Amino acid sequence: MSFRVRLTLFFVLIVVLPIVALMVLVSEIAADSESGKVDARLSAGLRTATTVYDAAQADSRPLASQVADRLAADPAATEALRSGDRGELEDIADDLVGGRVASATLTGRGGTSAEAGEGRQVAAAAIDLASGGETIGSVAVSGISSSELLDRISQATGEQAALVGPRGPTTGDVEIEASALPESGETATVDAEGGELRAAVTEPLGIERVRVALFSPAADAAFFSSRPGVAIALAVFLAAALIAVGFVLRSLQGQIREMLGAARRIGGGDFSGEVPVSGRDEMAGLATEFNLMSDRLAEQMDQLRRQRLEIEKSVRRVGEAFASGLDREALLEILVETAVGTCEADYGLVALKGHVGAEAEAGTGAENVQEAALAAEQKALQQAGPVEVEENGAYAFASSLGRIGQTAAPVGAMTIARGGRPFNSNEREVFLYLVGQAAASVENVALHELVSEQAVTDDLTGLANNRAFRELMEREAARAQRFGHDLSLLILDLDDFKRVNDTYGHPQGDAVLRMVGRVMAEESRGIDFPARYGGEEFVIALPETGPGGASELAERIRERLEAQSVRRLDGGGEIRVTASIGLATLPGSAANASELIAKADAALYEAKRSGKNRVVVAEMTVPPGSASGDGGSKVPAASRRK
Repeated sequence: MSFRVRLTLFFVLIVVLPIVALMVLVSEIAADSESGKVDARLSAGLRTATTVYDAAQADSRPLASQVADRLAADPAATEALRSGDRGELEDIADDLVGGRVASATLTGRGGTSAEAGEGRQVAAAAIDLASGGETIGSVAVSGISSSELLDRISQATGEQAALVGPRGPTTGDVEIEASALPESGETATVDAEGGELRAAVTEPLGIERVRVALFSPAADAAFFSSRPGVAIALAVFLAAALIAVGFVLRSLQGQIREMLGAARRIGGGDFSGEVPVSGRDEMAGLATEFNLMSDRLAEQMDQLRRQRLEIEKSVRRVGEAFASGLDREALLEILVETAVGTCEADYGLVALKGHVGAEAEAGTGAENVQEAALAAEQKALQQAGPVEVEENGAYAFASSLGRIGQTAAPVGAMTIARGGRPFNSNEREVFLYLVGQAAASVENVALHELVSEQAVTDDLTGLANNRAFRELMEREAARAQRFGHDLSLLILDLDDFKRVNDTYGHPQGDAVLRMVGRVMAEESRGIDFPARYGGEEFVIALPETGPGGASELAERIRERLEAQSVRRLDGGGEIRVTASIGLATLPGSAANASELIAKADAALYEAKRSGKNRVVVAEMTVPPGSASGDGGSKVPAASRRK
């Protein structure tokens, strides 16, 4: 069902049908009002008619007395009454009528009666006749004829009148069947030759039991008190209402058509058009709200476009994050760029401190924006939680990053800032989520670094372990062979270290091992690779170093260990140790990494066998100086005790 049909139906239901119902109701009320007025007039007329009838009957009583006296004095009359001779009675009745007597009725013994006079006897007075002490009959005399009585009643009431006898016949102004008349005391509309009449009838009157009927036209009310008048008035009103409804309907349809067109434009993505606003009614308000809705939709569409671009950027950042792997700086840069873009900030900063220190920033905020960001960062680090700062029209929101391991303080903070307006709840929620991701990323990288470091580091000395050493030796040996460089290896073993453990305990032995690891780390160059080989054995790989340079380093380490002392844990003095060192060089002493280790280990065994606390250089199988450029060929392949 279209809007036009529904609107038309709506107006029919609220306008047309009520008006039609009102027409019927008012018409009935008008008819009832008209009938009520006529009935009231007829009711008053009945009372007047009864009064006229009673007055005429009262006038007949003196006449009846005179006639009775006359009949009582006439023997012939009394005999006729006594005998009930109808002929005699009719003659006597005819003699009585005349002058003031309009009609007379004689009734003899036995019920024989005779009537004389014009028409029906009405308003008569009756007197019983007696003779010799017995009733011989009665006489009824009326001083007025029925026509005269009807004239008096019509003049007195102003209505048409008729007389209705006990057995039904009527006489008077209106010819109508007695059966069509209402009961006594009631009113009804009857059909007569002249049209519809309202009729009312009195109770039976006089000795004749005659009733008086009064008649009045049923349609004698004013124009608006009659059905036709009311119908015409309501029809005019209905026509005016329909014209108004048509005008309103057309106006509403025009406005709705404009709104529909605007809605279709908006559905197509065009927010430039507006619905015309005319007047101050509800439709004008609806048009205004529709235009406001269109403006808000345009703003939201722009925001959605921006968010779509930001999502695309975020997807690229996620890809970059996957590509960056465990690169801490790259992860931080991606996170701060995401925070700035998602929260519509002007400037962002993330900074770490301590051994995991790193930082990244995004955006180009004004000076006041950057100052607010730095202030928020400091507060976040102090309070170890999220904070908001407003300075010089710039707004910053910052939060500290979660702790790593058992660290007592936050490892850093991330901050976003912009000018002009604070960050809303949604932006703060997204930012805190990114802070959590940043903390998790930093912790993952730190844990990975820690695990990686533990995998190749000796826990006791902090030097590289045997696994890391062997991997390095394979790489360095291949590089030395490829580029023709020397690669020297020192293997160091503490002399009589078992006696230290047995005498002073393993904790004291661990203290000695830590001292040895520290000396080897301090004596090594940046490119050297010291490691704990196992137990009390240590090694140092010396890339691009020949026998001469390696021998000098070995002697320096041996001499320093010999001079170094370790405080006893029980406070009973100091402990001193010495070390034996074996040295070999690739390619002078060996052809590959495994052979190099074996040759250096054999040289160490020779140092132990020769008296300990000495450096032994493995025998050179390649002429000195053929593969070295550091003068190492001048060092003799013999052991020396210092």
